[in-house]
Amino acid sequence: MNAGSAGSGAGPSRTFRVALAISTCCYVLTVACGMYAVSGGLPAFLQVCLWGVHGVVLALLLRRLGPTETALGAALLAVAASAAAGYVAGLAREDLTLRQRGEQVAVTVVAERLDPAEGRKGRHSHYTLERAEDGSTIPGEMETTSDLYDVGRRLTVLVDPEGEIHPRTPGQADPAAELAGAAGLMLVAVAGVGWVAWRGRRREGGRASAPGAAGAAGHPRGGGAGGPAA
Repeated sequence: MNAGSAGSGAGPSRTFRVALAISTCCYVLTVACGMYAVSGGLPAFLQVCLWGVHGVVLALLLRRLGPTETALGAALLAVAASAAAGYVAGLAREDLTLRQRGEQVAVTVVAERLDPAEGRKGRHSHYTLERAEDGSTIPGEMETTSDLYDVGRRLTVLVDPEGEIHPRTPGQADPAAELAGAAGLMLVAVAGVGWVAWRGRRREGGRASAPGAAGAAGHPRGGGAGGPAA
């Protein structure tokens, strides 16, 4: 009877822990996506404050899953990984925008300009482009990290109709590497939540087995206090 009651009592606790862990993971992902969406229009100081508030809330949630020291460490890891993921994803923001609204245009390189030499710093190349069909100038210069194209070279580039983003070749506007890096960092953040839940469950299991061990130690072999009298 007692064993059945204990088993039924352990079930809700385990279910609650799993539900809380899943909810916390969803919270981490939601905050990261929300911060990425608004980061372009927020001052850096305000972003730091929001990440700090997120860290406090996350630490409180993780404290219900595991030990305090583990929860604080995992909260710090999750916030750092989420912020880094937002930064990496931000590097792909222009590429994603250009792929979404840009148009492919055949162009001709009509001029090339190199950055001034500054010690060992790499010199980027800047190209002036013209449409191959009518000779009109493409707004903005295309930039590369090295001297890739000669004057007179014909290329296919993505051009922003609104002129906010400089033209790029389809290969330059590929955000796959940045998105993969951001996804990997978010996996680290979510893994931190799972680690706290595992540590909490392990500690809880150790505490549950301790009373049984103490009770067994309190009853020596051959009978207890009611043993045969001398």
